[in-house]
Amino acid sequence: MAKKVSGRMTRDRWADWAVIGVVVVALLLGWGVMALAQGQRGIYADERTGLTVRYPQGWLLKAGENLAFQAVDPASGDFKTTYQVRLVPIDAAAAVTPTLASVLNNASLARAQEGTAYRLFDIVEGQQIGGQPTMEATYVYVVESSSLFTQRLPVVILGLDVALARGDRAYLFSLLASEDNFQKAEPAFRQFVKSAEVR
Repeated sequence: MAKKVSGRMTRDRWADWAVIGVVVVALLLGWGVMALAQGQRGIYADERTGLTVRYPQGWLLKAGENLAFQAVDPASGDFKTTYQVRLVPIDAAAAVTPTLASVLNNASLARAQEGTAYRLFDIVEGQQIGGQPTMEATYVYVVESSSLFTQRLPVVILGLDVALARGDRAYLFSLLASEDNFQKAEPAFRQFVKSAEVR
């Protein structure tokens, strides 16, 4: 009788370990599939503008006035984290750094008219991309709900513009995100800019 009980306990232990092993393998496979899905990118290419970008999978492309590209993260709260690209004609013979600073200043003036409590923090030289210099601007403004039927608190938006020149065009890449989401969104945005192909 004691032998039967001991044999049953050994089989139960093996069954327990087998279940634990199956659960661990399933969790690892699920984690791998999730990591693969998060790493996927959508691709947007426009022959007319010479722009090809890779944006996060699941983001929505959205048309915008005077924009070559715009995508928004539908899961980022009341204010949707947004990537934008604008094309600005420039003088190809002019010095690059002052030209890009001028592009950023003009963009800043336009944003100041669109947003409430707009404030430009800084315009500085950025990291080189493809061996070419860039200029960056950081700013903040407030967005208020335009709906008369909903009551929402205003949202503080942080912005980052990265300008780079190619020939007779400046490409102005913008990240717009709520104060809560900006720090998390910035590294992916910088990768978005670095991976962009412009001609």
